[in-house]
Amino acid sequence: MLIRIALITFYILIIVGCSSAPKQLDKKILINPSNNIFEFDQVSDITLDSSQKIYDGVFVVALPNYKKFSEFNNFFQIGMIHAIRDQNIENEIEFILQEEISSSKINGNFLIGPVSKDLVKQIDGSFQKDKVLFLNEANINFYVALNNNSQMNTLNKYLDSKKINRVGIISDSSSDKSSEEKFKSNWFNGVRDVITIESDQSSSSDLRIKNFLDVTESVERYEKIDKASFSEIKFIPRTRDDIKQIIIFPEEANRLYELASLIRFNYGLDYEIISLTSELEGKIDPNEIKLHNIFLIDHTYDNRFGYDLNKSRSFCLGYDSMLIAYAISNQIRGEIRGLLGIYTIRSNEVEVNSYININ
Repeated sequence: MLIRIALITFYILIIVGCSSAPKQLDKKILINPSNNIFEFDQVSDITLDSSQKIYDGVFVVALPNYKKFSEFNNFFQIGMIHAIRDQNIENEIEFILQEEISSSKINGNFLIGPVSKDLVKQIDGSFQKDKVLFLNEANINFYVALNNNSQMNTLNKYLDSKKINRVGIISDSSSDKSSEEKFKSNWFNGVRDVITIESDQSSSSDLRIKNFLDVTESVERYEKIDKASFSEIKFIPRTRDDIKQIIIFPEEANRLYELASLIRFNYGLDYEIISLTSELEGKIDPNEIKLHNIFLIDHTYDNRFGYDLNKSRSFCLGYDSMLIAYAISNQIRGEIRGLLGIYTIRSNEVEVNSYININ
């Protein structure tokens, strides 16, 4: 199996060597911290000279089963190789299967992985804190994970930055209910408020959203005035003004486009439509996002795999896990910008905040 991993890695190196680098990595700058706290601009440059390097050991990368996770493994490794090249990382890298993790294998080395949630739970705290970066949630060791926590962090910080106390939520029948409830439980504090509309995929969605935006009431007022008037009246319905942001938690990209279209069609042109993307898979249509002016909270799409979410996230996780592991192993603290998000490395944790992709 190790031979197979080595061969696949060799082929990946050939692919990487023959392909162009991601556009945003052509010119790197150190951002510490950035005034642009929500949008992606550049990956941080943490290239160290020989006098700054503390860790000169091996990075052991524990990968999941190739039969089940071949696509993830391939794009994850491509991302790691790009990070190694861009940051001039000279440490030796060894790939193993996550089931092969042992104290003898990791002793004195730095472990990146595993991805398995159950395996992380089993070995969390078994290794020195500054010698491990897990790729799923852990209680003791450092970790980064592809879950909704980083997106929720950004959503809350964005609303706080605008001093927002009331938002609208479209709770669609196909929505990610767990993320919606998680946001609400964190949001309510006695001052903050949420106006929620229950929608579905039937023909009544248009009327429900129209009522939600108070357009129906505005139309009724116009009809009364129009009947009583002898002159022509120019009319554009006014939507409710007690909310400026409408949040959607979609599980299907096409449904996100439909809901955003209904908001815009019913004169909701000035609202910020914000969407978490943690449950979306496949590809996002950038033309639809631009057309409806949707703010997507996610990793940056400004990388070689763009809006192809599965490939893009795997690539970005590989890139950032190498970047953050390199920083932790060399005792670097503070803000580091990667492709998945903005990392704040502290002595006891790594906080991750996703980007807001504004089209």
